[in-house]
Amino acid sequence: MGQGMRRSDREVTGQAALEEILAKGVACHLALVCQGEPYLVTLNYGFRSGTLYFHCANSGKKIDILRGAGRVCFSVVTRHELVVAEKGCDYSMKFESAVGYGRPRFIEEREEKCQALSTIMAQYAPGVFEFPGAALLQTTVFAIDIEELTAKSSY
Repeated sequence: MGQGMRRSDREVTGQAALEEILAKGVACHLALVCQGEPYLVTLNYGFRSGTLYFHCANSGKKIDILRGAGRVCFSVVTRHELVVAEKGCDYSMKFESAVGYGRPRFIEEREEKCQALSTIMAQYAPGVFEFPGAALLQTTVFAIDIEELTAKSSY
C-alpha cells in the first residue's frame, strides 16, 4: 500500500493486461483479519469489470469476518514454472500474479446473484447455467470491488 514495487522490471502495466491476469486465474487467495489475526482462504471466483465474485455457504467463520471487514487483500497466480539449475541458489520460478485490495459487499437481489454466479461459472466452463431458487437460498454470494491492483510477471 503505497510502497511501490521492488522489482519494477517485472511489473505488469495497463488495465487490459492487469485484467487479463484475473480473467485467466482459477483460484483466489483472500486475506482477511479476524480479531487482529490473519485469516487466509482460497476460493473459486469469477472476474468481470473490476469486480471479483465469490460464493460460499450461508454461515461460517469467513462470512462472519467478511460481514465486519473493511478492506481485504487478494492474490491470483495464473502461471508458475520451476526453473531448474545446477546449484540450489540458482533455482528460480517464472510466474505471473496479481495482488489487489477492495471492500466486500454481499449480493442479495436474485437477478444480480444469478449474474454473479454466471460470472463465476464462466471463469471455469463455457455455457449458460440455471440457478434454482432453493440453491440460491443456500448460497451466499459476495463481491470484492477492486480498489487497487498490481501484477507481476517474469515471463
